[in-house]
Amino acid sequence: MEQEILQEQKKPNALAFQVAITFALYTFALIFVMNLLGMSAQIEETPIWQKSISVILSYGTFILAIYYAQNKHKQDLGGFITYGRAFSTGFKVAAYSGLFIGLLMMLYYGIVDKGALQDILDAQMKAAGDNEQAVKGIEMMSKYMIYMIAFGSAITYTLFGLVISLITAAILKKERSF
Repeated sequence: MEQEILQEQKKPNALAFQVAITFALYTFALIFVMNLLGMSAQIEETPIWQKSISVILSYGTFILAIYYAQNKHKQDLGGFITYGRAFSTGFKVAAYSGLFIGLLMMLYYGIVDKGALQDILDAQMKAAGDNEQAVKGIEMMSKYMIYMIAFGSAITYTLFGLVISLITAAILKKERSF
């Protein structure tokens, strides 16, 4: 009963929002630095070790962000949290992060570094080679590439966060015994 009252009073929305904004800004800075160093994960010629570093720095940090929000909310609730509450907190972080990252991708590729988008398109053209149909498809989709990257990033982070939230909620779950 006491935990239910405490859970009603303390909502994870503000915490999830803050963690998601922080992670989205981190991702924006990470993309900027990685592209500045020539370590873009989207370009096929990038060595596997550079792609691995990129994945670890982005998704590893994302896992930690979700875990942090769930654990912080658990502490706010007095050290106890239900599976559903932990999952909800983690999924809110994932959904907000997906939204913010999608918006920041549009900002990055549309305004901050238009050359990075062109590099991705050039790499796709090179990969298409002599396949006229593939080249034509890339040319047609180039106008919408920013939106595809933003939407793809938003969906990817949200779905990945869903899975991570399910797992970390099971790890952090600790219900008060009566």
